[in-house]
Amino acid sequence: MTKSNLKLTDEWDAIVIGTGMGGATVGHALALKGFSVLFLEKGGEITSNDGWIDETDPEKRLKQGWWPQPMSQLRKDGKFDQFYAAVGCSVGGSTINYGAALERFEPTDFDALETNNQTLAAWPIGFKAFLPFYEKAEALYGIVNKKVSDDPQLSEWDQSFVTTMQNNGLKPERLNMAINYDKNCEECIGKVCHRQCKADAKTTCLNGALKQENCHILEYCEVLSLDADAKKINYILATHEGNTLKLRAKQVILSAGAMHSPQILLKSKSPLWPNGLANSSDQVGRNLMFHISDMYAVWSPKKLSRQGLQKKSLSIRDFYIKDGLRLGYIQSLGLEAGQGHISMFIKDMLRKYGIKNSVVLSLLTKIPAFVASRVLGKASLLAISIEDDPCPNNRITLNDKQPNGSSFSYTIPADIKKRADTLYKAFSQRVKPWRVLRIMPQVELNHGHACGTCRFGDDPTTSVLNRDCKSHDVENLYIVDSSFMPRSGAANPSITIAANALRVADKIAESLQARE
Repeated sequence: MTKSNLKLTDEWDAIVIGTGMGGATVGHALALKGFSVLFLEKGGEITSNDGWIDETDPEKRLKQGWWPQPMSQLRKDGKFDQFYAAVGCSVGGSTINYGAALERFEPTDFDALETNNQTLAAWPIGFKAFLPFYEKAEALYGIVNKKVSDDPQLSEWDQSFVTTMQNNGLKPERLNMAINYDKNCEECIGKVCHRQCKADAKTTCLNGALKQENCHILEYCEVLSLDADAKKINYILATHEGNTLKLRAKQVILSAGAMHSPQILLKSKSPLWPNGLANSSDQVGRNLMFHISDMYAVWSPKKLSRQGLQKKSLSIRDFYIKDGLRLGYIQSLGLEAGQGHISMFIKDMLRKYGIKNSVVLSLLTKIPAFVASRVLGKASLLAISIEDDPCPNNRITLNDKQPNGSSFSYTIPADIKKRADTLYKAFSQRVKPWRVLRIMPQVELNHGHACGTCRFGDDPTTSVLNRDCKSHDVENLYIVDSSFMPRSGAANPSITIAANALRVADKIAESLQARE
């Protein structure tokens, strides 16, 4: 995808590090405004793949669009657990493999919050100020809000489940999917959409941006560090095709993901920045949050057809906050509880406990998956997402002895089990006579939804970025991935990342225009 007239010695208006939801969206907006933009991407362009792979070879993982190295979590006993997370590494980032559910946060997610351990400040901008950018992002990614009742794209099973919930006082909604459903749609969830009807960051933003004369991309380009003086970044140090590059831009936009953007800043140490670049607050890498995940199997009281064009279809927000408790968000997965899916879930859990050998994993999962699929029968699966809380000790630190050059420390909030148990009981009661079974032995972290590691705020002593997502310390550094979030919410972060990127793009454009 690199153009032949690319001159790496040029000073760009903006260099964007990372081409996922945040990076591609902000770069697209700037390119269409006429600014020169260079994208740097650690991975390459992936036109097809088979979804999640049981593979540990870094090159094979890269060719499928997945992050090549495992994540390392530091345990309380000082040992490390290594595992592969659903994090992408390709042109388009994680979005080429994502599930395409683009749901807004609730307005209350922007408010201040009292937890058992701390008082969390409100977002520096409120929901009303953010709303126009949600609307712009939804229009960009093709989200059309549709009523859930009597929808011909939904199966008989879904429509009956909706009726039951409505009769029991719930308000289910149609899940906002960035997929252009037609009669040939394969609903490519968790893999590349070969028909390009899934609106990922590559098809929606990068392809259009790269049609602009002054927009370019370097694939398989790894950023090593950012060289800065006391006020600004002078150049980006990177490797590409065996060469070391020094790339310069008026504005540097970091969007390598909440697990990796802080690593780049921490690696950018110097006498002027002994704790890492833009880290005078000592907050870079801290306040790591995920979503806490649970899963339910649901049975209909009678036999119903599951044939529907949109299988990943329903969104249930009634329990987002109930009786003052942040219980969680529920959505359909579009999957039946078959042997293959159950086997995949069991393998993922075993990997987190240190079992990596593919033969051993297959032996350990074959019989339990077979038995579970027979017990669960034709149940449908629902995914539950519960808000995480920021904690300064949940953090990313550099560690040269680990495969990814870093590790993270994390402790699940103490009240999570209570919230998860309360949600399960409340939901089960409100969908009767349908039956619900909680199928995960314990709540798990959704490592694909990391956020909060360079949060924004008005106080430079407790945040890394200001309200425009510009560094408090460095005048030409912005961060637009999920690192900026001071709260995780309970919904998928993708559309919030895109909306924020559009908001920040306007601020960067104003800054560039002021320099002319």
